[in-house]
Amino acid sequence: MDRRLKITLIILLIILLSMISFAGIFVQNAKFMENIVPEYKLGMDLRGYRAVTLSPSSETETVYYDKDGNVVEEAAEDGTSEQVPINGEDVLTKDNYNKAKDIMEARLKALGIEEYITRLNENSGEITFYIPEDDMTDMATQFLYSRGMMTVEDEDGQVLLDSSNLKDISVGYRTLNTGYTEVYLTLEMKEDAIQKLKEISNTYVASTNEEGEDTTKSVSVKIDGSELQTHTFENEITDGVWELSLGESTNTSTINAYLNQGATIVILLEDGTIPYEVQLDQNRFIKSDLSLEDGIIPAIVIGAVLLIAIAFIVLIVRYKKIGLFGIISFIGYIALLLIVLRLTNVVFTIEGIAGIVLLGILNYILLVYLSERLKKADVADYKNTFNKSFVQILLVLVPTMIIGVVFSFATWLPAISFGTIVFWGMFISAIYNAVITRCLFLNSNKNKV
Repeated sequence: MDRRLKITLIILLIILLSMISFAGIFVQNAKFMENIVPEYKLGMDLRGYRAVTLSPSSETETVYYDKDGNVVEEAAEDGTSEQVPINGEDVLTKDNYNKAKDIMEARLKALGIEEYITRLNENSGEITFYIPEDDMTDMATQFLYSRGMMTVEDEDGQVLLDSSNLKDISVGYRTLNTGYTEVYLTLEMKEDAIQKLKEISNTYVASTNEEGEDTTKSVSVKIDGSELQTHTFENEITDGVWELSLGESTNTSTINAYLNQGATIVILLEDGTIPYEVQLDQNRFIKSDLSLEDGIIPAIVIGAVLLIAIAFIVLIVRYKKIGLFGIISFIGYIALLLIVLRLTNVVFTIEGIAGIVLLGILNYILLVYLSERLKKADVADYKNTFNKSFVQILLVLVPTMIIGVVFSFATWLPAISFGTIVFWGMFISAIYNAVITRCLFLNSNKNKV
């Protein structure tokens, strides 16, 4: 292929990458143009976050006594009453505070929220979560302070089973012979509750008396005191596995609504019940220190652009045509890197941005090193010089790749962001420079091929 044609095609490719990376790909969606390139996923330190503080409830309840000092449900004649904390001293312990924190964190993870910070005061039980501000934040907040207590009660409100009897819970669906799709919860009981469930399934059934009057008995299934449904058993349950129907339909949106309801219940119950009642003390948005309104980001961007411009001028002045092609290559590399990071849903934090800066510096050093070696190379040894120089600098950069891999497996999101970005950046750099930069440099001089 002609040297000029190769260069032209590569430059057009880099222009295309730059347009996609810095502008996007817009397609018609109804009456609007929609960018199909994913948005950048920003961490809490860049987009702001929600501070949610929870603590053991300080509420009290009224307890009534009869004249003999026995507890009764309603105020009795000649009786007494007192206000009693709904959380007794026996549940307000460090172990329970840590258990509550673990349950709350498990719920966040079940919701797909991996980026959060937790602060626990083991003396007061106060727990503060810092979680990302997005469409999931309000739901996540509700999951944090919901106790997650399921009760199965008789018609008099007597608790027959509760969350402590659950071994496992899941949501599923099946197609019935009628053509309807049924969504149901599978509640698997612990060993000590299997016999109890068997007795309940034989007691709370549809029935009539000798006069033909309806004597059906049912149970009420409640989540945190709110009734989910009343239920009458059709068959005896002997294995401790109760399939509780949430509803059935042929309508897709209705089926999805049942599935979402089931998934919500599973998240609330699968990791256990918070051992005490919780109250919400704080729920407020905290703006990022790095925002457009504060002018910090624009100042950083302007400073970065000036530094890059100076670096580009140095390349052109020192290496002439090779330097120009180095600039073109550098722009294409950054454009491709940003596209890959968006497509792979990498979360950008301040540390992640530092990783991008590091990658830019390393790639610039690579270009300078290659340009310097080629500037001094003989015409006949031009290609060989590039290949040897490229391998040498790649070997020097191997430790950076290893650091990126190690940080990618960290548990702290800023470290993950930095490591993942560095890993992708080094991986792309090796391939991109071996193909694109090599082709540009080797074809930069018609006498040196």
